[in-house]
This record gives sequence, C-alpha cells and structure tokens, in this order.
Amino acid sequence: MARSVTAPRVERRRRPACTPRARCPCHRIAITVLLAVVIAGVVVGRKLRVNYVRVPIGIPTPLRIVVLGDFHMAVAGIGRGMAEKAVQEAMRQRPDVIILLGDYVSGRPGISNIHSVFKGMHAPLGVYAVLGNHEHWTDAKVVREELEALGIRVLVNEDVVLSKGDTRLALVAIDDLWAGKVDWQAAYRNVPKNVPILLASHNPDAALDPQGRRAALIVSGHTHGGMVGPFRPILQGIGRLTGHGLPPGTSYGRSHLSGLFKEPWGWIYVTSGVTPGPVLPRWFLHPEVVVLELS
Repeated sequence: MARSVTAPRVERRRRPACTPRARCPCHRIAITVLLAVVIAGVVVGRKLRVNYVRVPIGIPTPLRIVVLGDFHMAVAGIGRGMAEKAVQEAMRQRPDVIILLGDYVSGRPGISNIHSVFKGMHAPLGVYAVLGNHEHWTDAKVVREELEALGIRVLVNEDVVLSKGDTRLALVAIDDLWAGKVDWQAAYRNVPKNVPILLASHNPDAALDPQGRRAALIVSGHTHGGMVGPFRPILQGIGRLTGHGLPPGTSYGRSHLSGLFKEPWGWIYVTSGVTPGPVLPRWFLHPEVVVLELS
C-alpha cells in the first residue's frame, strides 16, 4: 500500500506594519513633498515682482505712475530689506509720479526705518503718500513728519493737480477709512471741473462710497492680497457669502483681494503690497511694485 506524502506547509511572511518607529516610505515621501511645497511657497512670497498695468481713463498724454503700499516695517529691521528693494525697483521704472499707500510701519520701532528706506525717492511730478490704519495705531503725526522731511508730500483729505503735456489729472487722497477721519468735502474742495480724478485710499472700501466713485481710478492696498495665493478663491468666497473674514477692516477688499477691477463707475487697482509678512509669511504670492500706464 502506497504511503501518502503531505507537502510541507509554507508560511508566508507578513509585511511589517507601519509604526512610528518604522514608517512606510510613502509617509517619508509625503512629508518631504509637503515640506518642499511650504518652502517653495515662502520663497515665492519673498520674490519681488513688477506688475505693469494699462488703464484707459481718457487722458491725452499718457502718465506712468508707480504705486507701492503696505511695507509694515517693524522692530529689528523686519520688513526693511524688502521695502528697500521695492523703492529701488520703483526708481528704476522712471515714473512720472509715485504714490505710497500707507502702512509703512507695524509699531513704533518701525518708524526709525523710514528715513533710510525712502531717502532719495523722487519723481518729476512728485512723490505722494497717504496714511494707513497702522500709522494711526502707531503715531500718524511722527510718521507724517518723517516722510515730509524727505520731500514726500503726505495728502490727508486733500488734492493736487498733476500736469504733463495736455493731461491734467486731479490726485485726491483721503485719510484711512478704518482708523482715520475721512472728510470727502475737504478732499474734493479744490478739484477743477472736467478733470479726471485719481483717488488714493489705503483702504479699498473707498469704492463702496458714492464720493469714491467720482474717481476714474482708485488705487488702494490694505489687503496684502490675502497673503496665501492658493487659498485666495476660498477667502474671496467667504467674503462674498458672509461679508466677514480676512482681511479685516474692509468689505470690498475681502472679495477683491488684489489686481485691477472694472466697475460701472470706473477702475480700481488693489495692490497686494510690499511686505513679506508682518506676522505670517506670504505663501505663493509675490510682493509687488505696480506700474500703472494711464492713457
């Protein structure tokens, strides 16, 4: 009688489970990719960009205007390096006019940087500045004195007429809508009739006021562009749906974070600003120098 032979039983080895001590390669890859993305976003947020924007407002002789805003220089030189780069780049553009849109400092220690950053800044038709909410929260009087000592004219609820060739353009500037005292009547008091108006306002909510809508173009800042590029649509959606969210202190700016916008009454440009980030760094969003080509 033949004997039956049973094959030896082969046990399959189980793959070791992923544990905190021995993580799967996929986890290491995911962490590496995430870290690379975070670093790349911060690098982009520290790379200054010059944005050239054409805006037709019906003037016969074109004007080149450089716009800078939201420097947020603070203690220990925070923000000063990027501010210096932006000012140098602005001068290289050879503008007719330079407009500074406020929030030069974040706290009193930042005031000491104003002279070194803005000294030598000039343009054929002048350098003009408005005040932002951070100037009022710090010391608007001292900041104004520092700027004016450098030949920069600070406009608060007032205007000046810019002339080049056949063009006359009224530059109207108001105090900050959030922390200052706006006087529209004083701002427009000396504006000539039938002259197009360029309105400078730190806060883009000037676009919500009928007085602001008298302008052919509004230039403003305050929003920092939302600070985080990839999540801008989310921030804009929240702003549109709820009327609340980031950035604070503005309604129009929550749904119009940065860029050029056409409205029924005219145009508005909201700059994303110069600051690399007063608290949290920019992420996939360039600091910018804006060159407006008006025609």
